Amino acid sequence: MKKKFISFLTYNYFAQQFLYYTFFFSLREYLIKFYNYLFKNLDVNQYFVNELKTKKKSKDGWSIIFLTYDIKKNLTKKISKYQKIFKKKNYEIIIIANFNKSKTSLNKVKIINLNSNKITLGKKRNLAVKVSNYKNLIMTLDYFKLKKFNIKKVEKEIAKNDLLMPKIKTLDNKRYLDWMYLDYPKIGKSFCPYNIKDRQHMYFHGSYLILKKKFIEKNMFSNYLDHRQGEDVKWSIKVRKKIRFNLTNNVNLILERFSYQSEVLNDKNFIKNNKSQKIKYNA
Repeated sequence: MKKKFISFLTYNYFAQQFLYYTFFFSLREYLIKFYNYLFKNLDVNQYFVNELKTKKKSKDGWSIIFLTYDIKKNLTKKISKYQKIFKKKNYEIIIIANFNKSKTSLNKVKIINLNSNKITLGKKRNLAVKVSNYKNLIMTLDYFKLKKFNIKKVEKEIAKNDLLMPKIKTLDNKRYLDWMYLDYPKIGKSFCPYNIKDRQHMYFHGSYLILKKKFIEKNMFSNYLDHRQGEDVKWSIKVRKKIRFNLTNNVNLILERFSYQSEVLNDKNFIKNNKSQKIKYNA
């Protein structure tokens, strides 16, 4: 019963509007930020004084950033795939981790081990931007495999945009959270059809972002919102009316999970929202 009620509040458009106009979301965000300010506010400057204080001009090329809680050995194969794709480009690979319990070290990879869980995902994202050295960023969580990445075409696309969003499939070839509506009238949170771009009602799921650094430097994430606290939703609302963004067909990702393992994809209200648009999960 409790799960059904939470689902209704999360995905029903009219319930979401009610919570918004009664200032529930504002109060919730304030309390979350206050808590995180007190208990998840790691001072990263003490570890990276030189990198964060010395402002260097970003160079042409790519910073590929993995955000993870604990570095696992299976990250090695994913990184080697990027190294092959970018071998003729100027690039760096950075891992920002809460922990490195296995004491993994990787050749030509910069590992920032915070050795703490007292930091939000939003603050980790901002740290990644600050320590990166190149003009283009790939910011990814650690549970994706590359199926396709056409670097030449992506470089042409990012030159005209501030943000590119890839298509994402699950292991059983179902659509994952890639091109998304947040608050489309009378529908709410759902997949956005691939042939539509709606800056009024979309949001950018933060699991995989291809970004232009000069834009994100001026439009950082909240330092006080964590994973599952809407850090990507809050950022999307802040930037969606001004950011130049596009869906790219030149990057395809595989989520390392089956669709039945995703709570969102199996939520009855989320499914209902997509059916109202006649969107198929294998579209």
